[in-house]
Amino acid sequence: MNETLKDWGNVILRAAVILIILFFFFWPVRLEGSSMDPTLNDGDIVCMSRFYANMGMYEKGDIVVFRYNDHGRKKTVLKRVIATEGDHIRFLDDGSVAVNGEVLQEDYIDSLTNGIVDMTIPPKTVFVLGDNRDLSFDSRHMGVISCDDLQGKVIFRWFPLKEMEVF
Repeated sequence: MNETLKDWGNVILRAAVILIILFFFFWPVRLEGSSMDPTLNDGDIVCMSRFYANMGMYEKGDIVVFRYNDHGRKKTVLKRVIATEGDHIRFLDDGSVAVNGEVLQEDYIDSLTNGIVDMTIPPKTVFVLGDNRDLSFDSRHMGVISCDDLQGKVIFRWFPLKEMEVF
């Protein structure tokens, strides 16, 4: 009886450790919509790490996951961080984006960036854009995102299997 309890305790402890690792480092998120095309596609499953968001370890170019309140309905959203607190962001007339006076080299987009933005990012916020700039609902519409709302950083895509990729 004592040996059986010990075995069960071991199994429960191992399961708890696995769940904690999954929760903080490899939590799956399914992408809905085409705002991150061509980098990520509708239905792709990515793994995000909550550890990065909890530690404030994200930077320009990272794809982040956050919750957005869309008319009373909470949505999980994936977007790319373009600028962080203290950065000055400006959309240029030619459809490119400049951060702190330097034009971004954005190999991951297929279209121009439309809109009028010329601002300094407030403390503890980030400016995010989708890679599919024509269809993305992002900081051009919802404003800057509080760092407190960031749930995690996308670290890799694991589905579809033929498109596995580390970010």
